[in-house]
Amino acid sequence: MLPGGVWEVDLIQRAINRLPGDKMRRLPLEKHKVFESRDVEEIRDRVGKIFCPHRIDAVGRAPELDARMHCRRLRNVAMTYVSYGWDVRVTPGELHSFFAVLAPTAGRGTFQCGYEQAQADSRNICVVTPTEPLSMRLSGDCGNLVIRIERSAVEARLAQMIDGALREPIRFKLGMDVTAGFARSWYGALTTAVSDLDSSDSMLTHPLWLEQFEETLITGLLLAQPHNYSSMLNGEDRPLPSRLLGIAVDLIEGHPDWTHTTASLARQAGVSVRALQKAFREQLDSSPSEYLRGVRLQRVHDELCAAQHDTTTVGEVAAKWGLAHHGRFAAVYRERFGESPKQTLAR
Repeated sequence: MLPGGVWEVDLIQRAINRLPGDKMRRLPLEKHKVFESRDVEEIRDRVGKIFCPHRIDAVGRAPELDARMHCRRLRNVAMTYVSYGWDVRVTPGELHSFFAVLAPTAGRGTFQCGYEQAQADSRNICVVTPTEPLSMRLSGDCGNLVIRIERSAVEARLAQMIDGALREPIRFKLGMDVTAGFARSWYGALTTAVSDLDSSDSMLTHPLWLEQFEETLITGLLLAQPHNYSSMLNGEDRPLPSRLLGIAVDLIEGHPDWTHTTASLARQAGVSVRALQKAFREQLDSSPSEYLRGVRLQRVHDELCAAQHDTTTVGEVAAKWGLAHHGRFAAVYRERFGESPKQTLAR
């Protein structure tokens, strides 16, 4: 008897590969066929136009390729199915502009991405990082579901999730076991969508649902598959380097009159809001907003000390440095400097 997660993935694969009633085999995205060909040059050219330039080498003597490709392009995601009908080595190198999920629905493949290598079949798939060179060896019976996800969309979504700029490119772990955990749930949703795309009344034809689906797919991938930002998503922020904290502090000290927020300071420093708040608390015993208010108060005090009381008002100076002149301001000012703003100006 198969374990629960394996059993569920097995059912998913049956749903992809068979028509209702199991009367005949059905390939993913059959209604979206791009080509069928036995010519290696045509195969390389047609596949390369959807993905990237690459090299194909058939393994063995007198190869007889029998390739096909199906593709349905959405917005930031392209769902494709590729098979070559012969043992092949495929070498794309770095993908540069997109991530790729490689999921054999039949047969098997060996994938090398950077220094990682993984075996893939219907229960173990691969997530390819675009900044690492890719090569693959596919069995003759391998039918590969390939999901292209634009790199810009993945990076933008991750930046939203960590509430800060990315300090380095995203690097996913290559192998993904889709029989357990978040990966099982995510892969189930993916394959259901692939199957649904062959229906004329698929909700993915509606722009609003398409936008929601792509965001959900990307979010799920970032949560289901380990990568170099996973600890941040799990609330395990690494200590913030002093130089990055210094960027935020320099912005406040150099331009306290600007409309700073914790989020804007975090973006400038290239860190998450949570990481910046933690660094301010641990290293400066303050929050970013408290630190900014303190710098502004000091600038108001310095200017009031140097101003002529008959040509300057407290309200003008306070407004100049981004502080509203009201009772709360006066109380905070007195607490810090031991006198009211008016007394400082008069003195």
